[in-house]
Formats: sequence, structure tokens, C-alpha cells
Amino acid sequence: MSKPVERANFLEKAVNAIGKKYDLLILDSFLQNKGRRRFNQLLAAVPNINPRILSMRLKDLEKNGLVSKTLVLGTPVKTEYQLNEKGESLHPLIEGLKAWAQK
Repeated sequence: MSKPVERANFLEKAVNAIGKKYDLLILDSFLQNKGRRRFNQLLAAVPNINPRILSMRLKDLEKNGLVSKTLVLGTPVKTEYQLNEKGESLHPLIEGLKAWAQK
């Protein structure tokens, strides 16, 4: 079993990765609508988020290895986002949090 300090470090790492405002709502939007999502689709799906904040949150989620960004060549160039395997692994956690909140 890990030491209390190690357990606290793991929890701190998790909170830093998904603990900012809107992170869970963005991740849930991906989970509810499988596949790639465009920025405006996410903007419409996450209540009360503004474009600047969504952009910052997506960059952080990408940096933390939860979301992948893909450029689709064409005119104009399109940007699409999708959960990667690490992001998909949060599905049970997010569903559990939603169930807990309904109690």
C-alpha cells in the first residue's frame, strides 16, 4: 500500500488535471457525444462557458493528455478535438460523480 504522502500526491495530480471549472463538463460533453468535436459544438454543449475559457480549458486538457487536437486540412482549416484513451478512462468517474450529485 502506498504511503499517505504518495496518495495525496496522486490526488493532487488528479485535481490539477481535471479540477478546474468546466473541465468535467467539457469531458462529459465528449463522453455523451462520441467522436470528434469542433470548438463551436463544445461551446454550445457546455453551459455558460465563454470562448476564451473554453480555449484555455481545451489547451490544459490537451497538455494533461486527456484530449487530442487534430487539424483537418481544407479551406478553411478545421480544428477537431476528441478524448484519447486516458480521457476515455475517466468515464466511470464522471458517471459516478453525476450519480452522487443526484442523491
